[in-house]
Amino acid sequence: MTPPPAKRPGPNVEAGPLLSVTDLRVHFRTRRGLAKAVDGVSFDIHKGETLAVVGESGSGKSVTSMALMRLIQPPGRIVGGSVLFDGEDLLARSEAQMREIRGNNIAMIFQEPMTSLNPVFTIGDQIAESTMLHKGLSRRAAMASAKEMLDLVGIPEPGLRLKCYPHEFSGGMRQRVMIAIALSCGPKLLIADEPTTALDVTIEAQTLDLMRKLQREIGMGILFITHDLGVVAEVADRVVVMYAGRAVEHGLVGDIFRRPRMPYTSGLLDSIPRVDPKAAERAQLTGIPGNVPNPDALPSGCAFHPRCAFAEARCTEAVPGLRPVGDDHAARCIRTEELDLSRDHGRSR
Repeated sequence: MTPPPAKRPGPNVEAGPLLSVTDLRVHFRTRRGLAKAVDGVSFDIHKGETLAVVGESGSGKSVTSMALMRLIQPPGRIVGGSVLFDGEDLLARSEAQMREIRGNNIAMIFQEPMTSLNPVFTIGDQIAESTMLHKGLSRRAAMASAKEMLDLVGIPEPGLRLKCYPHEFSGGMRQRVMIAIALSCGPKLLIADEPTTALDVTIEAQTLDLMRKLQREIGMGILFITHDLGVVAEVADRVVVMYAGRAVEHGLVGDIFRRPRMPYTSGLLDSIPRVDPKAAERAQLTGIPGNVPNPDALPSGCAFHPRCAFAEARCTEAVPGLRPVGDDHAARCIRTEELDLSRDHGRSR
């Protein structure tokens, strides 16, 4: 995989962020105690920008995205923080107001389209529902818009496909339908939660190309949730790396890939398959030992220290804060100034 450029042509940040998340916290009450699934996460997304949130399963990525949409259900609860969208705090909105926002100003694509699409309604009905609800279109106008959306996302013979049911579509076509539904109202922000996980590599590439194309045309911001750093290199402007409910590193995608400053980020990058004939030792993948801890039983200090090759006794004493390590780059590690984790210079203590 070719590393992404150090800097991409970014969005205009002078107008302020489209979405600003500050100290977001989501807790779940369990039989074993309190699980802090999201514990103080902060980030911004600007218009026209793609922010990727990455990490292993159990790191809190999807819970973060569901919290932004106010879709957390008991025993989960958003216990703190703010989510400013266009200057308004979504956490202070009523449920009725959130229903107006969901699918209209903020849209979401879920990981598995077959479980998100209703099997007893046609594709056309499911796309038209959003524009009828949020834009007040008549059924005829909504179906005409649905046909245009299917054509926009590359579904052949869109007029005929409107009458089909989800089971008559392939996985890739169903994912395109989900994108069509999400974009039917022209949202300002698209949240894509593992949208390519169930797709083969060819359909994945087509889906990512489609999302980039539509982003350029509409100018929307994208929050891209994934565990696949290879996808991040293709689509993202900036990256937030999550571990055990916390952001452990964030920065420009090129900076993160070339010089990660947190051992967990470095471990994720080492697990990406690559072909590098100039460095035979890189041909073998290096995994991260152990597993993400349960959010209701986090280790003391840095949550990553039981799995970290660079851990010291002091790493167990207190949770490190995010430390600035460059322009728009921060890492949650007390040894970040000592370690050389760059992609060009290898690993050293």
